[in-house]
Amino acid sequence: MEFWVHVLNFILLLSILGVSLNLLLGYAGLVSMAHGAFFGVGAYAAAIVSRDLGVPFPLTLVVAVAVTTAVAAAVTLPALRVYGEYLILLTLAFQMVIYGLMLSWTDLTAGRTGIAGIARPAVLGTPMTTPTQFLPLIAVLTAVAFAVAWRIGESPFGRVLKALRDDERATLAIGKSVLRYKVAVFAISGAFAGVAGGLFAHYQAFINPFSFTLDRSIFLVALVVLGGTANLLGTFVGAVLFVGLPEMLRFIQMRQDVVDAVRNVIFGGLLVLFMRFRPEGLVPEHSRLGRRRRPAPPPPDVSGAVVIARTARGDGATALVAQGLAKHFGGIRAAEDLSLTLPRGQVTALVGPNGAGKTTVFNLLTGFLPAETGTVTLEGRDVTRLAPWRAVRAGLARSFQDVRLFERMTVLDNVLVAIPDQPGERLGPLFFAPGRVARAERDNRERSLRYLAFVGLAQRASDVAGALSFGEQKLVALARLLATEADVLLLDEPASGVDPQWVARILGLIRQCAEAGRTVCLVEHNLEAVLAVADHAYFMEAGRIIAEGPPERLMADARLAEIYFGKGRR
Repeated sequence: MEFWVHVLNFILLLSILGVSLNLLLGYAGLVSMAHGAFFGVGAYAAAIVSRDLGVPFPLTLVVAVAVTTAVAAAVTLPALRVYGEYLILLTLAFQMVIYGLMLSWTDLTAGRTGIAGIARPAVLGTPMTTPTQFLPLIAVLTAVAFAVAWRIGESPFGRVLKALRDDERATLAIGKSVLRYKVAVFAISGAFAGVAGGLFAHYQAFINPFSFTLDRSIFLVALVVLGGTANLLGTFVGAVLFVGLPEMLRFIQMRQDVVDAVRNVIFGGLLVLFMRFRPEGLVPEHSRLGRRRRPAPPPPDVSGAVVIARTARGDGATALVAQGLAKHFGGIRAAEDLSLTLPRGQVTALVGPNGAGKTTVFNLLTGFLPAETGTVTLEGRDVTRLAPWRAVRAGLARSFQDVRLFERMTVLDNVLVAIPDQPGERLGPLFFAPGRVARAERDNRERSLRYLAFVGLAQRASDVAGALSFGEQKLVALARLLATEADVLLLDEPASGVDPQWVARILGLIRQCAEAGRTVCLVEHNLEAVLAVADHAYFMEAGRIIAEGPPERLMADARLAEIYFGKGRR
């Protein structure tokens, strides 16, 4: 019986460690190959302060959490500028460095010999020495870890992590600081790993470097991926599978060397089958298991003018002014002495041949590209040097030609995540002001449904965004842009790639936005769409604005028509 209790304890410990990695990998999309090292840092921190300083449990656990959190946050600094496979290589290098220190820093870690005699926790003066005595403690801490992780992952904070996972650039474009959330999730992940490591050290009463190798990190990645990313129940299921199944296979009645070989073959075969036929894991992200199902509220009956209205600030007022912008890529002049003005409550179009620099202008206005010279003024405020997410907070937001929805999130969450200043996006209010967070979440959900009702997609709120047609995705992108509550909207080819009925619908919504007080600038190759919706147009060629005026006049200019059609399509 004690053997199976020991197996259960180890399943629970690995569940805590798996939750740590799932927040990083499943929710934020950041692949870490260093979780074996984080686990080891927590274990050694608890063991060393217990051995050398006589610190009692649970203070050793507090030290383990603090040290591992600090180490994980430190790893974030170089990780902020790398992505994908480079992040894997960076965390892999960190894993190897930490493992090497555990082996070689013998004065601190005792090297290969390891640290023995780690004090057991005691309850009412009675030490916990058997797996059965340890079980309640490990079970309670596992339950707490799952509750805290669920609170983080299924909150506005977790929603931003999922947006970051699906598309970093689009996350910046809705006004969220990618830097802040990367640092936070690495630190939180490290804290959970510290809990698991500290518990492991006291449970085993002995640790050495061989429990914290690269194999452990790979094992944890497999556990999370096959259990189900971004679903905490999947983490527990993965731990049961990865720990319990091999132990059950020990009881096959054969010679031990044959048993080990058979066990590896069966286990490996199961992993291959899961990856082939169930790549989303045993418990997928949108599985109803372990999740509270929210009933879909009826679509709100509101007019578009109500949900998107902005206070008028006077006819003819200017919302944005760009002066003398320049940007070069080697010998290519993407923008050269470029100036434009966006009047409030009007639709302005940027037109020109392929390669004229129209999308570059949007990138310069919103901070996605730094301007070499020139200024951008929004409502009288200089926003030239603002980071993209700060530009959105200031009231300047943009969409993308390729839509860039958060495809693994629901339609509602795509819009909901863009609403600014949500208290649940900060850890303090999330845990210490739950009532305020719950009220804000209800209000924001209602507001998001209103934006979806405006574009005609409230009935698709619970659908996964990646399952929508391209025309519907364009509408969701518009609703998400409106949800940023920015006054100036930059739309990159809003009518491209869709059939005429969708074009008419999108253009009608853009017109309503302008009539409600929003300022709109669009890049569009469909000249009929420009004529239908734009009040004013700028014609670009080779990074310069060479003409401006009413769209009808520009389209009637033979010289401009020759430039546009003679350069080929964009």
